[in-house]
Amino acid sequence: MNVQTRAKMVNGVNVTQLFETIDSIKENGEIAKFNFRVQNKWVGGTENHTTVNDYYGACKTHTRSKPHTFVKDEPPVLLGKDRGANPVEYLLAGLAGCVTTSLVAHAAARGVKIDSIESTLEGNIDLHGLLQLDDTNPGYQGINISFKIKSDTSDEILQELIELAKKASPVANTISRPTPVNVKLIR
Repeated sequence: MNVQTRAKMVNGVNVTQLFETIDSIKENGEIAKFNFRVQNKWVGGTENHTTVNDYYGACKTHTRSKPHTFVKDEPPVLLGKDRGANPVEYLLAGLAGCVTTSLVAHAAARGVKIDSIESTLEGNIDLHGLLQLDDTNPGYQGINISFKIKSDTSDEILQELIELAKKASPVANTISRPTPVNVKLIR
């Protein structure tokens, strides 16, 4: 007899597949190891184009049907032509997407229905560090995230999910913990 299992969907997340993935990782930890990569090309001035195409995960290399290209530039006050968001804005965008995705997935796993999520992220940077005028950290001095979430669940559960999303987010962890960045010249 052929029995098909109907996928349980919560918040657009296939919870059936999510739990199958968790079980598979418990059986074979190697499938949890991913390697993401980008190719960057300087265009001129402060403009760069970054392309993402392939990545490694679940024990094999995956190639997208169409590469994604990100245009990065600076606004005129920072010597650019404003042809795209600047890299530190992309970092905020990446953080917003990762924390939100983590929140939605964990809510779905718990059966918590989310109607909508909006977030605002902001952070302060002091150019003294970028310009090497003193020993000021050139990175963000802190990042604030505010969530506006529509859901029938309690504020306590939503706050718990927000904290869990921050804890589980790869991007939040990468920028909030020391992460080695190795650089080298290739000719």
